Amino acid sequence: MTDRRWVAITDIAGPIGFTMSIFSNSVLLSLIFSSSSPIKGAYKNMLIVLCIFTMFYSFVEIMLQPLIHIYDDTLFLIHRKRFDLSKGITRLIPTTYCWCYAMSFSLFALQFLYRYVAVCKPHLVVFFTGCYFYYWLALILSLATSWGLTAAFMFPQTNRTTESFNYVIKTSYDLDPYWTDYVAYKYFDTDENHVRWVNVLSLFGVLQHGLVITLSFGTLFYCGIKTYLSITEHVGMSSKTRSLQLQLFRALVAQTCLPMLMMYMPIGFMFSCPYFDLQLGAVTNYQTVMAQLYPGIDPFMLLFLINAYRKTVLSLICPNFIQKKYVQTATTRDGTDASATMNSVKSTQL
Repeated sequence: MTDRRWVAITDIAGPIGFTMSIFSNSVLLSLIFSSSSPIKGAYKNMLIVLCIFTMFYSFVEIMLQPLIHIYDDTLFLIHRKRFDLSKGITRLIPTTYCWCYAMSFSLFALQFLYRYVAVCKPHLVVFFTGCYFYYWLALILSLATSWGLTAAFMFPQTNRTTESFNYVIKTSYDLDPYWTDYVAYKYFDTDENHVRWVNVLSLFGVLQHGLVITLSFGTLFYCGIKTYLSITEHVGMSSKTRSLQLQLFRALVAQTCLPMLMMYMPIGFMFSCPYFDLQLGAVTNYQTVMAQLYPGIDPFMLLFLINAYRKTVLSLICPNFIQKKYVQTATTRDGTDASATMNSVKSTQL
């Protein structure tokens, strides 16, 4: 497949992902706001923020029309401009994509932290309510913003990267360089003797990215393991509470595994490619397609793993099936109750 085909593929995947995202997140939001929703309090607010962010993420995807290309020891995050803006503004716009990337896994880390507190340290839940909730949002916004600013200023455009970028845009994608811009993840510079040396500014950028990733995924894994162990022990929990906590935990794990497989691990691999001189070229755009579809798929994890939401959705899709199942369940329960009553009577007679 030629490199130019990736332009057509991403142009198709973008609107599909955007439409799916608006639909699935709107359905999820309507269920979250419904009076029958089992999710209350601070976690409800987190899910609302996640839905709004996911829709914004899909909007950024369709507006930026991103492409990813690895060439000349450089990972190019390419933005196709829709408007003729100044160079300074167009330089910052692609970093919005980087901001969304960091914001997504920071939000997941915050959700795992809350689930850990709700299950293991319930007396601390108060620190996620009221104004404290906005403090947490400010924290993850700061982390994501630092990631975006790092991408903008610690991985600068140079004569070498611009020359390579223009070559890629013209030969691989047949696009006009004027209507594109880029962020260049390049970790090494090469002198006139073809000797590679580490770019110090980029090194600090990598360290900043590594710090954010370590904080986010360290929180995610630690809180996830602790929460699961506490739920399985079900100390001090009613069966109903334990069931809901398990549903929420499974949904959160699924919501984390999906982007891990579709986005974070592949992108992490691509970020490492310039270190090892792996010139993958345009094939890295498969990750662009995955990132375009992900915001529309993610809400389905909650819609089908939370019992109350799943029953509501299925009752709208196939109400006859749900009604039949309810009647069967009620009949079985009545039969069981009747049998128990007869056995009780017989025991009394004996």
